[in-house]
Amino acid sequence: MRLLHAPSFELCVFTDDQVPPYAILSHTWADEEITFNDLSRLRRHDAREKRGWDKIQRSCAVAKSLAIDFIWIDTCCIDKSSSAELSEAINSMFRWYEEAHLCIAFLSDWNAATDTPASTAFRSSRWFTRGWTLQELIAPRELIRGITGIPKDVLEASKDGGLQSRQRLDGISVAQRMSWAANRTTTWAEDASYCLLGIFDINMPLLYGEGATKAFRRLQDEIIKSTDDESLYAWSCPVEIADKRQFWGLLADSPAAFGNYNDMIPRRSRYLTRSSNRTVTVSNRGLRLDLFVTPFPKDTSRTIFLAFLDCDMGRERSSSSLSPVIILQRTAWDNNSDMARIRPDILGLSMMNNVVLPDELATLLCTGSGTGSTLQQPELGQIFIPHKCTSARPPGGIVFHPEVHHPLDKLSLSVRSRSPTWQYFIGMKGSAVERSYEINFEQNPIPAVDELKEPKVLGTIEITIEAGADKTKTKNVCLVVGLEPLAENPFGTPALYFVPWCGFEEQDKIARAELGRVLDKTSRRGVLVLGNDVVVGTFGLETRYSRLVFTLKLETKEMRDMRGFTWSK
Repeated sequence: MRLLHAPSFELCVFTDDQVPPYAILSHTWADEEITFNDLSRLRRHDAREKRGWDKIQRSCAVAKSLAIDFIWIDTCCIDKSSSAELSEAINSMFRWYEEAHLCIAFLSDWNAATDTPASTAFRSSRWFTRGWTLQELIAPRELIRGITGIPKDVLEASKDGGLQSRQRLDGISVAQRMSWAANRTTTWAEDASYCLLGIFDINMPLLYGEGATKAFRRLQDEIIKSTDDESLYAWSCPVEIADKRQFWGLLADSPAAFGNYNDMIPRRSRYLTRSSNRTVTVSNRGLRLDLFVTPFPKDTSRTIFLAFLDCDMGRERSSSSLSPVIILQRTAWDNNSDMARIRPDILGLSMMNNVVLPDELATLLCTGSGTGSTLQQPELGQIFIPHKCTSARPPGGIVFHPEVHHPLDKLSLSVRSRSPTWQYFIGMKGSAVERSYEINFEQNPIPAVDELKEPKVLGTIEITIEAGADKTKTKNVCLVVGLEPLAENPFGTPALYFVPWCGFEEQDKIARAELGRVLDKTSRRGVLVLGNDVVVGTFGLETRYSRLVFTLKLETKEMRDMRGFTWSK
């Protein structure tokens, strides 16, 4: 550690076990600050001509008056030409302020001779708005608490210092600590994150030039590795910022996103949940974590979910608390685990699974009678949320295996004819011959997700289904296959994928191009075969030529399980 000798203005270097009692200066930078190079013997005379020399001289005088011979001042005690030294200093700075015998605050825009500490001039000082001075505010001053919003017990913990100070700070939720920095500014964009390293007891490399967003994401990644506090995800932003893009990651872009709580305070959860102490996987693509989620009521797209965060929100001095809720949208057809956050201007608050705030979200959840809509009990699920969300790449085609799955193997299927979009393949699967039909999307181009506005037919196959032990009962029918868009969701965000569909129709209707019944999802039919068994189509995924394709499987269901599904007799 490098310290300035107050009587002689000489720079001295000490190892950690030899550091003498020292004062430390908290200030905001101005023009003509005294640098490390300025205090070299060759330049010290010139340094006295700079405007910043008065600050150095007065700070040293204060230290000497209190019988402290050494002082640390960031402008001149760090050799900023060395990136390694700069990184070490920034990663150690919080500890240096913690261990200082005395912290001297220099408010360049406040005149102690004419203004009192209770004055507006004092409260509006630039010192209270800068990022780097935040870690220096852990000081026993009730007045400072009134200006910064930092709780009294955190500030007073610095009287005891060391372990007790750190324990009290760690007991404050991540979101509340972030909120202290929400309205602070720094000269360099990345410093908005780097100045918070000590607040969260984090060490990480400094990469000036990476930009504010990347620096803040790296900071949050490191915080996630050290805590299971989900208040990190309880942020919001003004609607004008939220409107800039429709899909968001789980991490905020800047500390400003934690400055919109009004009179609410985010706190660590008081009680244990099944998601407590779970591991979050951090990757360059996004986060994989366990969250409690429930489907959004009346969402016909079935893509919108509410996620309940494992933290509390409450007013100061109030014993009651609410649970933060964020809105997620499903981004992939084949699973419920791939999500993106939408409408980050909305941070919902819930009580006993009933969303009560904000009004916009509560209104969307209300029924026509004006009463609250009951939410399903949230279930814990593993969710992946990417940092950047794009439309999911569709599978490469649709494959149909000409067979009907029946528990008693009483059905067989044969193909009589097919539209030109279907290709026929025959191959071996082990020792068995495998036949399949494929619509290849390379050879039969499909619309982009945002271009598909209505159901689209991709191909038809005329099939014969033979039923019974002797296969004497036959059904001739056309299987129609296509793609369709999702229904619009309550928040109006675009879908990120389309869905495959299939239906059965009579051959003569297909010949006359009467497709209305299969294009309407509410009137698509199954095929009634043996007794109460109805043949229906279901879609899954399989790998073909190292790529995923939709796979269409025909299977039987009992009529009582169809629940409104229609069928051909």
